[in-house]
Amino acid sequence: MDGVTYVGHATTLIDVGGTRLLTDPLLRQHLGHIRRIAPPPPPTTAEGVAAVLISHAHHDHLDLPSLRRLPAGARVIAPAGCAAIVRRWTRHEVVQAVPGARVALGDVSVLTVPVEHDGRRFSIGPRLSAVGYVVEGSSRVAFFGDTDLYDGMRELAGDLDVALVPVWGWGPRVGPGHLDPERAARAVALLRPRVAVPIHWGTLAAPRVWWRADPGMPARTFAELVGRLAPSTEAKILAPGESLALRRT
Repeated sequence: MDGVTYVGHATTLIDVGGTRLLTDPLLRQHLGHIRRIAPPPPPTTAEGVAAVLISHAHHDHLDLPSLRRLPAGARVIAPAGCAAIVRRWTRHEVVQAVPGARVALGDVSVLTVPVEHDGRRFSIGPRLSAVGYVVEGSSRVAFFGDTDLYDGMRELAGDLDVALVPVWGWGPRVGPGHLDPERAARAVALLRPRVAVPIHWGTLAAPRVWWRADPGMPARTFAELVGRLAPSTEAKILAPGESLALRRT
């Protein structure tokens, strides 16, 4: 059975055609001063994972300690700057992700797509690329690790079963290069998936952020706005750890 699981933040499990993929794994309880406020992912999260999809080099998306927890046989697909980091600091085989190119994994094809985000590891230094992915097989699932709204999203529309769309973050606000609930709903209107699942919310929090008492607020706001701006799409909120089964085509 095809399906997606929202592990938390930008970490999701995508099961398509018997192939299991893990996105932007962040499996620890904290990242510096940022703490996980959702239940921890189970130890079995990475079982059976064929490949890991990395969107960009920010520490909450490319977490080396989490990658080192994964089975050594799992391939990592990552854009150029990330690929070099993974090769240097882990034992994983790395495939460089190039926008427009596909990687075959069993009966599944992974298409790399551009996004609008500065993917550099630190706030200074040369800009590094960030990417998204469309997993294509018996279902078609799009994953955007971090992105702003951009017109090229229209090119992915047509036959998406699920879009995994970032809607918030871990701090008090989101800035350029990110989606808030309204921009995320507008992205869904461009992508036109059957189902939109909000990600990048309700998992990590900086100390004393104003929304900490109601971490589900961004996801609920997103779902309400999808109902207005993209009524043909079903917005499905998954709590961290919750799964959604997909019909096979």
